[in-house]
Amino acid sequence: MTVTGASGALSHSAIVTYNVTLPADFTVAASPTSVSVAVGSPGTSTITVSGLNGFTGTVALSDTISPSTGLTCTLTPTSVVLTSSTTSGTSTLSCTGSVAGSFTVTVTGTSGSVSHVATVTYAVTSAPNFTATASPTTVSVAVGSPGTSTITFAATNGFTGTLTLSDTVSPSTGLTCTLNTTSIALNSTSASGTATLSCTASTTGSFTGTVALSVTTNSTNLSCTLSSTSITGGSGTSTLSCSSATVANYSAAVTGTSVSLSHSVTVIFHVTTVSAAHSTQTTVTCSPG
Repeated sequence: MTVTGASGALSHSAIVTYNVTLPADFTVAASPTSVSVAVGSPGTSTITVSGLNGFTGTVALSDTISPSTGLTCTLTPTSVVLTSSTTSGTSTLSCTGSVAGSFTVTVTGTSGSVSHVATVTYAVTSAPNFTATASPTTVSVAVGSPGTSTITFAATNGFTGTLTLSDTVSPSTGLTCTLNTTSIALNSTSASGTATLSCTASTTGSFTGTVALSVTTNSTNLSCTLSSTSITGGSGTSTLSCSSATVANYSAAVTGTSVSLSHSVTVIFHVTTVSAAHSTQTTVTCSPG
């Protein structure tokens, strides 16, 4: 800048030089700014803090996630120190999603009253997986004859890998099973595969549920009770006790029921003498079949 003073023919000037500098500052940047990860797998972005115009000091870093649930993030370290010789520094943003969705992570760098932000978008997808289905799911066969079911395995969410196949039979005796293959490879060109399960029974199946017992009579003159009204574990006994004060022939039907299965047995009682109420007992046995 030149300052001039003049009076008539006289004139003199003075020159003043101004050096204008920008204020010390810093920037915050993220790389990459978009991260795609599967549920449960961490995804990272590098946060770089750079000094401008001779900035020196400590920049504290923090993160804010939107939406606030479904993604967990950490910054390592949580602050960056800039000096005249160290004009930039980095921190690693690591985020893991618990649900699929899109999330925005805002990283804020603060030093004193000055703050700057960088934004990272996380696209969280469902984890690679596969499904297994059987068709049919119920097979009826005679003892000694094989029955088959087709087991289909299909990749989901980009799953690739080799599946090792095995079968477990319960109960462990009475049925023998084989698979026509013990492995299936799923990849980008073959996203599904099948195996044939073939099983042959050497005995009929064993029932292991609970059987509820009830008794009905053909006459109100016959009174009956059961010592146990249920059998668990597939087999067991209950004692049927009946009495009558009237001479006659009676029938008592004991019915065992388990879900949709029902079987009955009928007991005939011959009451011949009535000096007092006559009581007779018999044992009802439940067995698998």
